[in-house]
Amino acid sequence: MKETMMTYIHEEKDVCEAIVASFQEKTKAFRQLIEKSKPKNWLVLATGSSSNAMLSAKYYIEKVAGISIEIQEPFNFVHYETLRDSIDFVIAVSQSGHSYSTIEALKKVQKEAKIPTVALTSQLNSPIVNYADLVLDIGCGTEHVGFVTKGFTATVLTSMLLGIVTGNVLGRLDEMAMDNEIQALKKQIKEIPSIIEKTEEFYKKHAAELHEIQRFSAIGYGPTVGTAKEFETKFTETVRVPSQGFELEAYMHGPYLEVNSNHGLIFLQTESKLSERASKLKQYFQVYTDHCFTITSLKQKGDEKTLALGLEVNEFMSPLVMVIPFQLLSYRIATGKGIDLGIRIFDDFDKVLKSKI
Repeated sequence: MKETMMTYIHEEKDVCEAIVASFQEKTKAFRQLIEKSKPKNWLVLATGSSSNAMLSAKYYIEKVAGISIEIQEPFNFVHYETLRDSIDFVIAVSQSGHSYSTIEALKKVQKEAKIPTVALTSQLNSPIVNYADLVLDIGCGTEHVGFVTKGFTATVLTSMLLGIVTGNVLGRLDEMAMDNEIQALKKQIKEIPSIIEKTEEFYKKHAAELHEIQRFSAIGYGPTVGTAKEFETKFTETVRVPSQGFELEAYMHGPYLEVNSNHGLIFLQTESKLSERASKLKQYFQVYTDHCFTITSLKQKGDEKTLALGLEVNEFMSPLVMVIPFQLLSYRIATGKGIDLGIRIFDDFDKVLKSKI
């Protein structure tokens, strides 16, 4: 049977459970590296979905590990940025392991400083493994479809687990607290089939409307900003209409001015003090466009255009599963519009632009 994005979306639960089951063994070398270096200021080098995944995990890692994380685009880092003296740990993320800019960024770090470097990849025989002190397997295997789904979720989960290990090593989490965090992650992973089912129902109910929308914006806050940015990546790649992901307050300082009746707005809601502000923004724009949707981790459904996932999850952990509705919707809307995602476009792009090794 031909593999599609849906193939990998349905594999996410099993992949995530396997990652959690094996992480203690697979992170032994990472634990030793943290014990030796005691890093407090991390630099993450990642682009595309890898960057979105690390932004999704950033606040959770900082919370449980008590560290600071800066995320930079590798290409810009190589050509314009300075490696600050405060940086004491570097993680480079490339699911394929072939990202030219990420590898070049690692080369720059190794040339300019003697600080630990870790590469996160799903391809342990890829070029990136030659440019880091330690290589960690994301654990998703190979995705033969060009639009990353399970790889994104696996990257978020793997990164969160690295945060838990770091928090334990640095004294932020004792063994009981560490186990509590792992159990909470397991609980969210078990919800994945239910999330898929609820999203399928939501799509069927609103398919005709979603197919007609000419412009999408997703608005999130805190940890779900990374989710909104991955929405931007996935919808642009697949649905192929203008799509952007915004931080809530940033959206309210200019970008909202483009809203018209053809514009679709998707609000991300989690259990947070900012949820009421997001709700007020949605209520405001319902006057100007009928296409106002909400994807919430909470149980209350609200209006008919709210996809309520009904999760018991804190906002810092929510990005692990909040992205799944966007993954599924991007596929369903694209194929519903008649786009054949199995046909490659711009097939010579990487060769001409040399974005991959």
